[in-house]
Amino acid sequence: MNARQILLYCVVCLVVTFAVLAVLFRYAAVSPQMLAHAQTAQPMATFPAIDLGSTYGTVSMTDLVGYYLQHPPKAAPAGSAISAPTHIGGC
Repeated sequence: MNARQILLYCVVCLVVTFAVLAVLFRYAAVSPQMLAHAQTAQPMATFPAIDLGSTYGTVSMTDLVGYYLQHPPKAAPAGSAISAPTHIGGC
């Protein structure tokens, strides 16, 4: 291959890539109304109940936040080494 063929190949690849991106961008973009809604804080009462499986059932967002505030995660003691996660079963 000579330099002209290599340059032509690179240009064609870039044009095809940008054409595919231009077509797919329409499906990935959100409307300005949806973007404004996503950037606005929503009250907890408007969120649907969350299904936590058969053990806990469905729980409202208010109950989850209340439980988190009453039982915050414990910070690791200073100077302690972070242990590796324990894998149960599998590989």
